[in-house]
Formats: sequence, structure tokens, C-alpha cells
Amino acid sequence: MELRQILKGVAFLLTTVFGFTGNVVVLMSLSSTAHQQNKMLPADIILTLLTGSNIVLLITVGLPNSLFNLGIKLFYTDLDCKINLYIDRVSRVMTISLTCLLSCLQSVTLACSNPKWIPLKYNMQKYLILIICFLGVLGASSSVNAVLYSVVTTNFTDQKPTAHLGYCFVVYPDWLILQIIGFFIFTRDFIFVILMALASCHILFMLYKHGKQMKGKRSSDRIRETTTEQQVAKMVVSFVTLYVTFFGLENGIWFYQMSDKGAHPDLSNVRHFLSFCFPSSFPAVTVIFNQKIRFKLKCGSVDHVARRL
Repeated sequence: MELRQILKGVAFLLTTVFGFTGNVVVLMSLSSTAHQQNKMLPADIILTLLTGSNIVLLITVGLPNSLFNLGIKLFYTDLDCKINLYIDRVSRVMTISLTCLLSCLQSVTLACSNPKWIPLKYNMQKYLILIICFLGVLGASSSVNAVLYSVVTTNFTDQKPTAHLGYCFVVYPDWLILQIIGFFIFTRDFIFVILMALASCHILFMLYKHGKQMKGKRSSDRIRETTTEQQVAKMVVSFVTLYVTFFGLENGIWFYQMSDKGAHPDLSNVRHFLSFCFPSSFPAVTVIFNQKIRFKLKCGSVDHVARRL
């Protein structure tokens, strides 16, 4: 095996392990806090489901890519490939849609100083489970192509367009079908990205407005008025910034590959790596801005030290 292939495999594996471990820690902290308080805020419900989606995405994308680049074949049947790729696609949709939902909810929450926004916040919280179910149905129904065209091996002498995932192939009947599916998926994801970007801009405006109001107050008052909602808002903006960055890079590469059929094969590796960079960086951002999780981790480390003593 070439050194370059080993380095790619190690990079994929380290990113996957780091992301998986971090997301599990965040999920356990959120679950423990919810159990102790016997309730979950709407933002925490979305954050918990988003963390779970990240874990599934890392298992179905990061792990197979890591093992393949290290020379380990994971799948042996077309059915295994179809199931893995379908779960991967659905969890990807849930990740982007839940990030969008979280940003929209937080934007509305910060805007509730204006009475006009209160009914929207109330309805979003009241029908939160229904909204999440709708997003799940959307993800499941719009990812069926992964089941239709995924195979473990393919005949490279055929002229059919093929997406080479390493551990799996997606063989489309012709270029027209590939482009229709590709642009549909891009449009679906782009709508979510635009919504979360607009929500984040509104959040930044509200934070800027609040900052100007705080200028005339004493530092002790400022500290008192640094609410949990504002910390969550900063966390959401960081999420959106990361997602938009990775989404832009990944889709920029995809458009280039569509326009140049002779594009270098390593571009696919870069695109696959970018596809799970957000789930891997998600835990770090969450811990930085979420006070409840930081407190939980601090208490856990103190308890661990106390038991050792």
C-alpha cells in the first residue's frame, strides 16, 4: 500500500474517531441533564437529535471511508452497500435540516422581544415533533436513489456514469439521471442552507443590537444579562458558519466534477472527507458554547478524580 493511501486512511480514521467520541460525550451529557431535570427544552431536543444524526453519519461515511483507504474491505453484498448508503443519505439530510431548524428556532426566540414573533415561537415549539417527523420523512423519501443504484462492484467497461465511493459504487443509468438527481439534492440542501444563513444573519443582528444596549451598563450588569439564549445563539451561528463553509467546498468540487468528466479521482476523496467534517467539529463547538455540557463534563471529571483518590 502506498504511503499516500495510508496517510489518507489515517486522516479519515482520526477525524472519524474524534468526531464519534465527541458526539457520544455530548449525547450522554444532554441525556444526563434531561434525566436530572426531567424535561428538555426545544433547543435541547433538536441538539440531541442532531448529535445522534452526526453519530450515524460518522459510522456510515467516516468509518467505511477510513477502512477502505487503509485497505480493509467492509462490504460484501449489494444489500449491505444499499443499506449503508441509504442510512448515510438520510442522516445527512437530518443533519442539515436539524441545523436549519435549530438556527430558525433560536432566531425566533431572540426576536421575541417583539410581540409579533411570539406566535411563531409558540407554534414552532408546539409542533416541534411534527416538524422533526416531516424532516425525517423528507430525508427518507428523497434518498431512495441510494437504494436503487448502489452496488459493491461494477463493470468499468460500461459507459454508465459511476460515483466511486471506494467501498461502494453508485451506477446511474445515464448522465441525465445523474444530473437530475444531483441538482435535486443540491436544491434541497441549498434551501436549508439559505434558511439557516438568513436565520444566522438575524441572530447576529439581534446580538449586535443587544450589545449596543449593554454599552451603557456596568460590567456586572452585562455579565448578569449574558443569557443562556445568547450563548446558544452564538453556538448556532458557529454551527451554520461551519456547515455553510463545508457545504460550499463540497458542492464546489461536485460541480467541477460534473463539468469536467476527467477530473482527478482524488477530488472524490476530498469531497467525501468534507462530508463528515461538520459532524466531527460539532462536539468542539457545542462544548465551547453550551454551559450545561461544560458543567456536566467538569462535574464528571471531578467525580472521577474523587473516586481515584
